[in-house]
Formats: sequence, structure tokens, C-alpha cells
Amino acid sequence: MLFHRQLTVSKDFSLSLGAPSLLIRGEEIVLEVKIINHLEQEMDVIVLLAQSKSFEFVLTHRKDASVINAQKVTVESHGSASALFPVRPLALGEVEISVDAVSAEASDSLVWRVMVKPEGVEQYFSQTLFLEMEPEKRNKSTALSFSFPPNVVPGSQRARVVLAGDILALSINNLGSLVQLPLGCGEQNMIHFAPSVYVIQYLDTSNQDDQELRRKALAYMMEGYQKQLSYQREDGSFSAFGNSDTSGSTWLTAFVLRCFLQAQPYVKIDQSVLDRAVSWLLKRQGPQGEFSEVGRLIHTEMQGGLDKGPVALTAYVLIALMQDEIYTEIHEASVFLARKYLEDKVSSEVISNYSLCLTAYALALVNSPVSFTALTQLGKRADYIDGVMMWSSSAGSRSRNQKLPSAQIEMASYVLLAHINRGSLFDGITQMKWLSTQRNHLGGYGTTQDTVVALQALASYAAFSGANAINLMVSVSSPESSSLFRINATNYRTYQSQEIPAENDLHLKISMEGRGFATFQLNVFYHLERETFAENHQQAADEAFSLRIDAADGSDRNHMMLSVCTRLKDSQLIPHTGMVILDVGLLSGFPLSPEAAVQSAVIRKVETAPEKVILYLDSLNKSEVCINLPLVRNYKVARVHDAVARVYDYYEPTRNAMSTYNSRGLPGMDSCFFCGANCDLCRPGITITMSAQSMAAYSFSCLFLGLTVFLVLVG
Repeated sequence: MLFHRQLTVSKDFSLSLGAPSLLIRGEEIVLEVKIINHLEQEMDVIVLLAQSKSFEFVLTHRKDASVINAQKVTVESHGSASALFPVRPLALGEVEISVDAVSAEASDSLVWRVMVKPEGVEQYFSQTLFLEMEPEKRNKSTALSFSFPPNVVPGSQRARVVLAGDILALSINNLGSLVQLPLGCGEQNMIHFAPSVYVIQYLDTSNQDDQELRRKALAYMMEGYQKQLSYQREDGSFSAFGNSDTSGSTWLTAFVLRCFLQAQPYVKIDQSVLDRAVSWLLKRQGPQGEFSEVGRLIHTEMQGGLDKGPVALTAYVLIALMQDEIYTEIHEASVFLARKYLEDKVSSEVISNYSLCLTAYALALVNSPVSFTALTQLGKRADYIDGVMMWSSSAGSRSRNQKLPSAQIEMASYVLLAHINRGSLFDGITQMKWLSTQRNHLGGYGTTQDTVVALQALASYAAFSGANAINLMVSVSSPESSSLFRINATNYRTYQSQEIPAENDLHLKISMEGRGFATFQLNVFYHLERETFAENHQQAADEAFSLRIDAADGSDRNHMMLSVCTRLKDSQLIPHTGMVILDVGLLSGFPLSPEAAVQSAVIRKVETAPEKVILYLDSLNKSEVCINLPLVRNYKVARVHDAVARVYDYYEPTRNAMSTYNSRGLPGMDSCFFCGANCDLCRPGITITMSAQSMAAYSFSCLFLGLTVFLVLVG
């Protein structure tokens, strides 16, 4: 008979470190090293924090200390005790903290990594150029400059140049992170799904065999598809939050249907999912062919402005239905009614610019000659900026940060798609070049919608661009550095990037030799001092929202109540927004209370992260909404810097507001608040006495900073 004996292995004591994963330079953190004694007797433990150039000790060490970066603690049997080390990070980036602990009986160690960010408010600048070599030229050069604003936080500047010969390369490189937005609802989830479809379509159309990219895109599609099913309601429709919404959304159901139908050649889509969505949509069609919205309005541009009726929404649904020939044939009558409705609206000329752009593409898909009429009308309405046709929208003009309204990206994309579907690639070339230069540093645009439709348009055009004939040598030089890039038939889809010095203002010279075109991007990141940011912000008159934040300290200094109040400003032309995101950065060491039940009639979802709370709001109007967020201290952080809060219209992020905040007490609170009288609980330094008697009783060896040291603990 065999007997199995279980062997249990445990350490005499163990360590843990209480420290956040993120800090701001200038803040102080009291590192709490906790020692747990697993033995039957108490033990004396020496805890040593390895010195580093990346941080400094806040407190001076004890007088006559033999080891200045250590503390001695006594830990009771089966109890715990803590050693406290107040430190101040000096370096930016990842800082490594190494802790060793040793007793007469055992030793242990751990390493903790903390990301240290610059103080101030993060800013970024991105500019993209479409570089093109004319056939008759052998070389060409252009200049690009960027000047940092006053009061930039020292050491926060970073800059990188990116170059690629493929129109889509900037986006393909960041396929999993095209926008810096939360992804917690039924529309936002599609940001990974839809662009992956267009990437595979592009590979197939241009006969490119890139199995690694194909596998990556398919993985995003499968993940996105499975998650999207959770947003389908029992009646077959889709909504922002699934069955928890009061009804489905015509617009969102059409969007999901459109993407799922486009993906059918590449991933298996449950036919019943499609059939139920189509059936639900067709029940929303009126007798004149129009499609109406029954759910809450998510995308405000679908209101249509000047439209007498849901023109943009009808065009949007028709675009979705036209993605599948079988559905088009089965529901021929519904397609015909929608087509006739849109043709009549174009003829009436009482239609908004946004609706007319969507209608031009929808009618191009059904081969209607009125598509050309719509494009002609758009040509007459356009404002020409740097030779590119542009159309105004209800979002208004550029804001102070010079970002274009997302609606303008969408409009240009639909016009380009209309030209491509009509076979007139030449007519769309200026739109293609312009769209190529409007991407952010991640390769996307401002929202899910403009990113999806713009990448569909660029992918469709890129397949016919002849990029594989490129043979270019591009030099990017500045007074401090020089980089050389080669683009040819073997690497034109490669995302080439190089970090460049950014201590001073940037003055770049970009020189080209050879033939073809390339997309060049300069990305600059820096932090502004809080006071400068606040002054600039107070002078800005074009913020769409008011945003007030009050942080009230609790009586024990370990709790805080954050009150966030916001509303749409009276100066805004729209009466209310679509879905709004309230992104509240948290003060270091103060996360949302685990027991918090954040409640408000406008809140649909709450997401938490170590450094922020994200609130999804149904909508905002001109009446103020206030939300209380209870916070509780989880780490001993002193000299706490300001946090940043933002509110923005998800579908038009240029409608936004930003503010910094802090509590009255935290900025002035130093590390001694956590360290008892005279900071004695935290003051580092121990004295080691050597004696033969104690050596015999307690001698042991341990590895401190790479040296074998014999220590004797003396009571």
C-alpha cells in the first residue's frame, strides 16, 4: 500500500510593500514594509531599503547610525509589524524599489516598480504630413517646427518621428489602441472589431500575404464579436448597455449590423444575430421609407439640423443593409423606399451637410444617379481650406486646441467612399490625403465613429494606391540629430519610428529623394505647469461645458468627498449632448471607496482604475448635474499634487472642458503626518554593535547591496 504524505513549505517570515503603482514627481510616499512573523517566538528584523539615484530619503537618518537606510523592528509571534520609509522620487519613468529583510532565523526580499510621471498637466501635439514626390522631380524638402509653450515642466518633453509608405501603416501599427477613449459600451466596443475588418479587406484586395497581421486582426474581430453579443437585446436590437436600456437604438443596431455583415467572409457570425437585427430595424421604417430612432439619441449629428425628417439615420441604415446582397434582395421593397426617400430629400435641397454626405454614399451603394447630384451640391456648399473641400456641422468650428470636430472627419470619409464606389478615385484624392494627415499619434481619430468610417475609406483607397512601387529615401534632420529612412517595395508597410531630442524647440528639415509618397508624423508630448494650464484655461472662452470640482477632506484626513458638477454651457447651439464621458483623475493615494455606490439619474455606468474614475452619462443639457464620489486613503502619500478631470461629448470630443483640483489640506501635508511625534516612526538608520558573545548567539549572513555582511542584532 502506498501512502502519500503532503509536504508544506513555509517561510519563517514574509514581506509585503504598501506602495502605489503610479506617483507624480515631487510627491512623497511613505513606503510601508510589512513583516509577518510565522514563528512561535518574536523576532527582531532589520529592514533595508536599497539606495538609488531614482529617489531620495525625505528624513535625515538617526544620529550615530551604522546603516543609514535601514530600520529595526520587533515582530511578535504570529504577528506583524511595519517599517516606514518616506521617500521622494527624483527620476521619471519606472523606478525600482528593492527591500531586504533579515533576522537571526531567516531573510526575505522583494522588488517593487513604481511609474513616476511628471508634475503638471499632460499635453500632446501631433502633425502628419503627406509627402509626395512629383514625377518630374528628383528631390524635395520641407520644414516642420514646433515651439514648446512657456512653463513646460522640465524633463517632461518627448518627441518621436514616424514614417511609412503605406496609407494605413500608422493605423495598423496601433490596431488595438486607435483612440484614447473608454470602451465600456456597445458602440465603443466596435473600435477593435471594425478596423480589423478593413485591414483584412485591404490585404485581400491588394494581394498581400501577411499572415501575422491577419491573425492579429482576426483575434480582435473574434474578441469584439463575442463581447458585442452582450449588448444585443432580447428583441434583436443593440443598445449602448444592452438589456439594461429601456429600448434598442436604431443607429447602433445599424452600425453593428453593418460591421457584422462586412466581417462575414472572415469570421463566423451567427445568422440569427443578423436576422433578428434586420427584422428589428425594418420595423422602425415609416411609410415614406424613413427610419426613426426609438432609443435615446447617442449621436447628436443624426438629428440632422436643417433636415425635415431623419435623413442621416435613414442613409445610415441603408448603408448597413447594402453590405449584404441577400438582405438587399429579400428586402428589396424596404431598400427601394429608403432610396426614394433619400433621393427626394436631395432634390428638395433642405438637408444638412452631414446628412448630405451620408446620403451621397448611401445612394452610391444603390447605384442611384442622384448620388452624383448630392456630390455636386456638396461641392457648391464646401469651403475650400488649403485646397480641400470642408463642410461645417453643428459641432461648430475648431476649438482652441485646433482639433477638428469628429463630424468633419466623418463627412470627408463618406464623400471619399462615395467617390470610390462611383469609380472616381481621382475625385477623391484630396480627401484621401487630408484624411491621412488628420490622424492622432495612435493612428486613429477622435471617436469610434470617425475612426471606423475614415479607416474604411482609407483602406478602400489604399488598395489602389500603388504603394508597392515606392522607392524613397527620406532624411529627417534637426540641429541636434539626423535620421535616415528608406522606403521601398519590401518595407513600405513597415512603421518606422525614431525618438528625437526634445529639450529645446523643434526645427526639422525633411528631405526626400526617389519616387512615390510617404506619410510622416511628428508626435510631441510634454507637461505644462499647473498654474500655466489654469491661466490658459481660464482665458479659453470656447469650452462647451462648465466643470466645478470640490474636494472636502474628512475629519480623519483619510477620507474625502469629491463633488463634481457639470452642465452644457448656455453658449452651445445644441440643447443637449449625446453620451458624455466624465473622466475624473484621482489624487495619489485616494481611490474610490470600495463601498461607494455612485448614484445619479444620468449615470449609466461607472468604471474604476487605480488613478481615475470614468462615468458614462446618458446626456447633459443646460441644467447642472452634481455627482458625489467618496474617496478613501489606501497609501501614505504626502505633498499630493493636483489631479485632472475632463468632461467631453463622446461623439464630438471637441465639446469638452477640463479642470484641475486638490483638497485644501493635502498639498501642505508632509510625510511626518504618518510618522508620529518628531517623525520618529519613520526616521531611518540603525546602530550595529559587534560582540563575541552575541556573535555566537545570533550571527548570520545576508546579502545586502551585493556584499556579504555579518550582522549581530543586539537587544
